[in-house]
Amino acid sequence: MSASDSTKYILAFDIGTTKLKAGIVETGNFKVVCKKSIDAEVNFPREGWAEVDPERLWSELTALSREVLREGGVAPSGIIFTAHMAGVLPIDKDANPLYDMIIWLDERAHGYPKEVWSGFLKIEGYNIFRLLKFLRITGGAPSKTGKDPLSKIVWLRENMPDVYNKVWKFIDVKGYLLARTTGEFVTSPDEATLTWLADTRDGRARWSEALMRDYGLSIEMFPKIFDSTSVAGRLLASAASDLGLEPGIPVFVGCGDMPSAAVGSGAVSEGRPHIYIGTSDWIAAHISKRIVDVSHYIGSILSGIPHKYLLVAEQEIASGALEWMMKVTGGLSYEDVEQYVSGAEAGSSGILFLPWMFGERCPVDNPSLRGAFLNLSIDTSLGDILRSIMEGVALNIRWAWEYFRPKVQDYEAINLVGGAALFDEWCQILADTLNVNLIRMKDPHDAGLRGIATIAAVGLGIYRSFEEAVSRYSTDKLFKPRKEYIPIYNKLYKYFREAYEKLGKKIYPIKL
Repeated sequence: MSASDSTKYILAFDIGTTKLKAGIVETGNFKVVCKKSIDAEVNFPREGWAEVDPERLWSELTALSREVLREGGVAPSGIIFTAHMAGVLPIDKDANPLYDMIIWLDERAHGYPKEVWSGFLKIEGYNIFRLLKFLRITGGAPSKTGKDPLSKIVWLRENMPDVYNKVWKFIDVKGYLLARTTGEFVTSPDEATLTWLADTRDGRARWSEALMRDYGLSIEMFPKIFDSTSVAGRLLASAASDLGLEPGIPVFVGCGDMPSAAVGSGAVSEGRPHIYIGTSDWIAAHISKRIVDVSHYIGSILSGIPHKYLLVAEQEIASGALEWMMKVTGGLSYEDVEQYVSGAEAGSSGILFLPWMFGERCPVDNPSLRGAFLNLSIDTSLGDILRSIMEGVALNIRWAWEYFRPKVQDYEAINLVGGAALFDEWCQILADTLNVNLIRMKDPHDAGLRGIATIAAVGLGIYRSFEEAVSRYSTDKLFKPRKEYIPIYNKLYKYFREAYEKLGKKIYPIKL
């Protein structure tokens, strides 16, 4: 790979729950010109717990960096990270981890802080006074699932005082990598939002003294908040040696995986929605003013675009359900799945899949929900089952879309990104189920790397705005809803909603 004097490259890292990626991204068209990835390792020491070893993560990322730089053969103009969000890593005064990273999947803090769920006056299970305070200051509130940083931090204080009493700061996954590379302890506005301890009014994030007092915390326990496009610091010599780089390169603050993929979707104009469908899924749109829908768990976080919000309806599982089925059936390939699904008829011979294999967040917040196949018969084929998984996820997205759509602008087409968007059949099923036009972005699985590199490019001053930057993106394919299939999915959707009312609300959790 050769570079002209005008060509610039970004070394971007995407730390996912299932994959760790390092890529070199060219800023002229935001193509990922070289990429390396490995499976991520998550430890599950107890049921409901999910942790990542920070030292192992650093070692794996540095190996990926050296490999991709060796193959790429160019000197990057900047470094940037995106990572799974809502993680908590306690560190001491010498910046040593006191415990493994407690990541977003972890539910040990279910029901914490207890004060949020206690009292006589409640709405949707929340203490109404505490909820109103959260909404006024942060624009959202912690979920009862325990997956939010505030819940994890309070749990640590009450259950691991030996760890908590040594804490100097709590940082997130990306914050740890920024500390390793720059020696600075910073976070981005989107990550600060998800702690539910930051005042996010007026398009900015600053730690709320009032909320800190409510939960016995102090601002000194948390990192500084800088915009995603800001330089966190310059690459330290020790980190440069590990990564295979020269010291002094600017390291940008970056943002979490959801906001980076949102930028990478190309839908950065006001109120324009996009859909991400990967291990989990979401519908999101960049907006100028906070919006919250407590009843359906749709909320706004500060985005990767400075002073903009990201309205998000997030759901817990999408292709994760398909990958589970591929594994239990003996290791089906993606080509096998596409062939089986394309050979099955729309509606999957009446099979209905409920995709709540890890609980659900939107439009209901219930960690006890679980998945199911309904209407199986002796004639059910593997193709029917695989197709029903795709249809069930699409029906679940439609459920969230019902409440999301009135809050954003109408567009002729919605951009689609995420690894599952590589399945043509799944994209078409989603277009038919939602009855909307979908535009699949080129290389939809690289939305995170593309988006985070775009943030660095704007930070470097290569582009004056995000709109200018994403105008360089390429699209892949348009999926239009097919009129003959819309009635089938309308009928399936009716059964899907009935299944939640008659099963999901009444029989879970099943305890033996």
